[in-house]
Amino acid sequence: METREEPGRGEPLVIARAGDLMFASTRRRFVQRLLAGGAVMMLPSVFSACDGSDDGNDNPLGPGTIPGPVTGVSFDLRSDVGIFRLVHTLEQLEGAFYTAVVASSTFASFSAEEKELFVDLRNTEIIHREFLRTALGSQAVPDIRGSIDTNVLSTILSSRTNIVNTARTFEHIGVAGLNGAGKYLQDARNLLLAGKFASVEARHAAALRDISPPAGQNANTAFAGDDIIDANGRDVKLEAGAVLTRVAATGLLRSGTLASPAITAAPTAAQGVPSADFFPANP
Repeated sequence: METREEPGRGEPLVIARAGDLMFASTRRRFVQRLLAGGAVMMLPSVFSACDGSDDGNDNPLGPGTIPGPVTGVSFDLRSDVGIFRLVHTLEQLEGAFYTAVVASSTFASFSAEEKELFVDLRNTEIIHREFLRTALGSQAVPDIRGSIDTNVLSTILSSRTNIVNTARTFEHIGVAGLNGAGKYLQDARNLLLAGKFASVEARHAAALRDISPPAGQNANTAFAGDDIIDANGRDVKLEAGAVLTRVAATGLLRSGTLASPAITAAPTAAQGVPSADFFPANP
């Protein structure tokens, strides 16, 4: 492990390789630094390694051994932990997807602006994924990369249009899911964290809509179009069940990855009550 020990509180924690984040001690310090407002420096090699080129592994889903398929993942939403397990699942899927996009042959045809955006998307989702993996500890969702349907993934990666459409869908699901989950979170610190995640995902969605507006949207205003704001001026929002339905609709997770039903316990009335969903027909 080449993670550099930080000699002083004000100096950044430096992570040199993607594999460093697989060590529990490194991930723990990584999260502690972020929560404390400290700096974490992730060298470019961390993310360039995500194409599998530095470890002799050409798997497009990332470095290291890809585990076998995970089955029966479920969510008990009566606690903040259960809610963040669902968020962790989404972040894993996004991290794997963007890693595969950047490693794909189609990526070479992207403009310089698009390449920069998708590399940023990959890097951010990997940070989110690892943050949640560490924060959740033993409650974290297992590595689901082996549960990704590579045939579906290959079809998506075969064209720029498919890639951008899927990316916009993922980002909107992320924003909508976090918006829907906020009222159920019981710890104010977790609500703040969810809000930060939602803000980042919303900026991702806006950037994707700016470089490639959905059909029927004005190219000058698509980044914050009327289709993603309801009649009351509120942003997209989904309850957890609807989030999982839309994830399943992408076809990227193999059948059986999620338990049936995947939600074993809904939030209690004390946490909050469900509200109407709002999601664009063509995100």
